[in-house]
Amino acid sequence: MAFFTTLGLSPVAYAAPPDAVAGKAKAQTCFACHGEDGISVSPDIPNLAAQPPLSVTYQLIQFRGQQRKGGAMEALAAPLSDQDMRDIAAYFASLPAPPAKSGNADQIARGQQISGTQYCNSCHGAQLQGQKHIARLAGQSKEYLIAQLKNIRSGARIDMDGTMGSAARGLSDEDIQDLAAYAASLK
Repeated sequence: MAFFTTLGLSPVAYAAPPDAVAGKAKAQTCFACHGEDGISVSPDIPNLAAQPPLSVTYQLIQFRGQQRKGGAMEALAAPLSDQDMRDIAAYFASLPAPPAKSGNADQIARGQQISGTQYCNSCHGAQLQGQKHIARLAGQSKEYLIAQLKNIRSGARIDMDGTMGSAARGLSDEDIQDLAAYAASLK
């Protein structure tokens, strides 16, 4: 430490731990679309309740940096600091998961089978609950999932490392609908 002080340099400053209480206060603007309970007001907008905090943080960073497009999200994320993003993510991660949605049993069964053959659980978790920086798919609306999978498949939405683009490329529209029904049916 004396070496750094002698040179006039301070030790590396570490970020404060994420604060869910502060995150709720910082997320007030988010509530208009994503809901205070993290359940979106529209099937075209993702649920953020119980999302892994790193997933929300990384998405906000991508919106802020213009790597990901999403309506007003680029402008809303632009003024957020990294700490703001971690706090907001901690708040939404602390909320109960969205409820499972019922659907066509045959379509859900096909979606489960496709999920297994596409190894969706190797990244998104056994029940598609998300992990680390990988998004929670369980309990999302079918409409949102269908739109995102089609955007990833077409290249309109780029994922961080290309894994999702590679996985989605071979999916038919019916496969995507079945996967979305399966994910929506999970808690």
